[in-house]
Amino acid sequence: MNYREMRARLIASYGQFVFFPLDPEVPKLVSTKAFTHLLLGEDITLYAHPVMEEQIEDELEEDYDVVYEIPKLDGEYFVSPHAKVGNLNFKFKNGEEILKKAMRKPFEEEIEIIKNMNEKINLSLGEFWNEISLGMKLYEVKAILEEKLLKNGIEAFLHPTIVSFGKKSKHPMVHTHEGKVEKDGILYIDSTPALNGYSLNFSRVIFTGERREWIDALNRVNGMYESLANFVEPGISCNLLDSKIRSIGDFPHYSAVPSGGFYAPFAPGDCIIEENMLMTIVPSIYLEEGIIRVKRNILVKKGEVEFLI
Repeated sequence: MNYREMRARLIASYGQFVFFPLDPEVPKLVSTKAFTHLLLGEDITLYAHPVMEEQIEDELEEDYDVVYEIPKLDGEYFVSPHAKVGNLNFKFKNGEEILKKAMRKPFEEEIEIIKNMNEKINLSLGEFWNEISLGMKLYEVKAILEEKLLKNGIEAFLHPTIVSFGKKSKHPMVHTHEGKVEKDGILYIDSTPALNGYSLNFSRVIFTGERREWIDALNRVNGMYESLANFVEPGISCNLLDSKIRSIGDFPHYSAVPSGGFYAPFAPGDCIIEENMLMTIVPSIYLEEGIIRVKRNILVKKGEVEFLI
């Protein structure tokens, strides 16, 4: 039984569930999208059109029943919060609470996928730094970053990549805007690459000038990360983690959010950090000239924390 089957059976233990091919959770449950309905219950069944048979035979790695017909959905089923409920013609309930329980953290096999993605992102960033320069348009910088990530094996982006410069980077809903990389400013990048249905969100700042205030702020962020290395472990509370991250300053958003496409934990909150939980840390210092935010991902292990991108 592979990790997808384990996850599917875990979800099914809470009740009958129906997934559709485009749901973002699907790659964690089945190795193909060549189906019309994935039914999780006492038996796990893939329903598909006969034209999909060859593709299913090539791609399906799980020991699921495959039926080439339209399913008869009797009774009531849970569906993902990503399902287009306006199109459903059977009785259903929102399955979000089940997914929160069943997708709290990755299995070991999934961690290897995430570490592989982490290596691809690091390689891409090394190439990216060498190709950007003063005078470039921000959309050009965005294109270079995404091209490097895609070239090195990233498959998609969960959210639009953000490249912002100067004061606009500190907007609450920052996005890529018109403009260029200029001298004596702060360039901000934020991206969420995805691979095999998993994602990692990261951000970085690049200074095109040297100001003591900027360097001090970045040193505070880096110092906070150094302190996390000896602090984060299974058993600590999310609120305690939140207080440690906010030691660099207050900011109006979560300080740590689930990463990799999993559902827990959020900090602040009354949750407890568990082994193998994966989180994006989101420290932020808002300066007059722009944002100092270096998002990194951490994997909580026994007695240590592993830093990803």
